[in-house]
Amino acid sequence: MNPVNQVSTTISSTNSKYPQPSSVEDKSSVEDKETPVKQLSNTNLKVNIKHPPEQCAQASDYTFRQVAITATAQTRLVNSTGFTLQPGPPPETTPVTEVLPGKNQQLHGIFELINQRLTYMEDVALFKDRENRAVEDLTREKMVLEKAMSDAKNAGLDPNSMEHFFQAQMNAAKAIQYGYIKQWSSARPANKKHRDLYSEVRPRLIELGKQIVIQISAYLKNGGKFDNNMQQDFVRLVNATHLSEDDKEKMFECLQRIRVI
Repeated sequence: MNPVNQVSTTISSTNSKYPQPSSVEDKSSVEDKETPVKQLSNTNLKVNIKHPPEQCAQASDYTFRQVAITATAQTRLVNSTGFTLQPGPPPETTPVTEVLPGKNQQLHGIFELINQRLTYMEDVALFKDRENRAVEDLTREKMVLEKAMSDAKNAGLDPNSMEHFFQAQMNAAKAIQYGYIKQWSSARPANKKHRDLYSEVRPRLIELGKQIVIQISAYLKNGGKFDNNMQQDFVRLVNATHLSEDDKEKMFECLQRIRVI
């Protein structure tokens, strides 16, 4: 289409928003009903373009003419009444962020609690190594299991299924402690400090254990499941030092066996 400086045609507005050709039999009758232009059709516009459009889509008498304008901000549209129509500001864009669904947020929260509990094993290992204590403490393990089963029952979970999970979690915790002690066998960290086992570490482990039970119960009661396709996230988020892939797999299998009562 050849560039033009002005294109001016006029069609009168009728009560019909977009009159169809079949409904207009007499042009004079339409002109008799002329009303002030409020809604502009393609032919109500005078286009004054200092920088002509690069593209102009062809349109019929009763369709909008689409004009692709790539001019600068000086380009303006003027309607037949002389009012200037300034183009509005570009729409604001909102950054797209990935938001996890509610159940996935619950799931990842459980995995992070499990990992947080296992990270305390460095403090436990350092205490036992300096105090020449054995890693395995069966009396303590029994107390932990009894507490976990009691918390599970109170949260509406099958205590026996929770026992299997906490046993797998404790086995992983012991393996982590052995890993640290082996690492320190050649060079014990003389200046490395650990949090106090009795006043800080164990109370925190008890609290984390309770929160794990509560969150698992809420997740399962909300219709959540520990499907196989979630294992990849478990492996990624439960990543405490010296935690083996085998222990991760066993813990996840025991998670899948937990049941609501």
